[in-house]
Formats: sequence, C-alpha cells, structure tokens
Amino acid sequence: MYTQLFVAAQSSKNRKDSTVVIIFNENKTERSKSKKTGENTIIKISPLGFITGTFPVYLERRINDFFTVQVGAGVTGKNYLRGIIQQENEEVNFKYPWGDNRQITDDAERLYSFDYRKPTMGYMFSVQPRLYFDSEAPDGSFIAVSYDYYKYNFSIPGLVNNANNGAVHTGASKSENETLNDIMVHFGYQTIYDKLTLEYTSGIGLRTASGSKYVAYYNYANNSIGNEGFATYNQTAFNFSITLKVGYHF
Repeated sequence: MYTQLFVAAQSSKNRKDSTVVIIFNENKTERSKSKKTGENTIIKISPLGFITGTFPVYLERRINDFFTVQVGAGVTGKNYLRGIIQQENEEVNFKYPWGDNRQITDDAERLYSFDYRKPTMGYMFSVQPRLYFDSEAPDGSFIAVSYDYYKYNFSIPGLVNNANNGAVHTGASKSENETLNDIMVHFGYQTIYDKLTLEYTSGIGLRTASGSKYVAYYNYANNSIGNEGFATYNQTAFNFSITLKVGYHF
C-alpha cells in the first residue's frame, strides 16, 4: 500500500484563485489465501475407542496443501458395541466340526456372551488417505477412504461333565478369535488449536467378519461330552461408524 500527496497552489500574485489538490492513491497487493496451519504431523488417540474394544494411536502426516495420510495401530479387547448389535439383530451361520450346522447342537456358551468367555489381547491397524477441501490440510472438512483390520482374541474354559450339573465350563482353556475387515468412506472435520486438535467423523462402508468359536455337544443320554471342537463363521454386512479423536500437532 502506498499514498501519494500532491499539493498545487498558485503564486501569491493571484491569491484570489488558489487551489489545493490532495490525491490519495491506494494500491492493494494482498490476495486472500486459505488458512495455513504450519503443522505437518498430528498424533491422536480415540478416547471412546473402548466401546468397540480398540485402543489405537494414530499418526496423520501432511503430504501437500490438500492431501494427508493417516495410519494407526493398537491393541484390541472386548467389543461391547458389536456384542450388543450382534445378539439383538443378527444370526450367525456356523460351520460345525461334526457336520450338523444346527446351532441347537452347540452346548457351549453362545457367541458374544461373556459369562465364561474372557477377552484377551488382540491387535488392529488402519490406513486412511484424506482429501481436504475446506482449507489447507490438515485443517477443516475432509473426505477419506480407509481400510481397517481388527483381530479380537478370546479364551473360554472347555465343557466337562459334572455329575450334579451336567456340562459345565471348567475344563482346559480354549482359544477363540474374530477378525473384522472394514472398507469405509468417511466425512469429517478437524479443528487445529494452538497445540491440540479435535476431529469427528461419520463413515459408511462394508464389513466382513470371520471367526472361530469353541463348540461342544453334550450327550444327555449317557451324560458325556459327545463332540467338541471349533466352529467357523463368515459374515458380510454394511457398517456405519462415528468417531472422535483428539491429538497433538507439531
């Protein structure tokens, strides 16, 4: 910006007609620019992850003005949300080791019940490229595609015969597992503060689930465990997610 001042006056010989002219000339060279964060890396956690039995740490790295990549890894535990949804709304089709796929033949504890079953440590990882379109990455609105892998592990005592109570879960420990693979599209918003970040997203996509469950058949005719082993299952379903993350940027 600059200002020019011109003053013109007639000589004192003709004071009756004197003129003073002041000209202000302003030149703007500034251009509006998108907001810049000046930060390239964010480390995040998911404080509500325990609901789905996930305890990850995420790292988001800025690639250019509009593109970032977020990766995450962590451990898994008991998935409270899946247990509720599965027991209420979905039926699992098992493939039993004895060839009879009627679930009534299984006398072991049902899937997603935790009277005897205990969660053990599993693991997870996630990869999510992001495209920011509201302001300069990693601030503002974004759309992302993610691949998420979750491995949940469990242990359960095997069924043994009890003279007074029939089949009871007091036998040797059996290992079970469930694997979830999610391909999701996310819409979200991230706010950059002085040192912290706050992010929320909603996503929709496809989930495939597979697992191995301890099963046992109790023969009531002779009061003995007739057959036992592991049943497998596979599912494919639509998946919806809402996430909240807090982070530290540097």
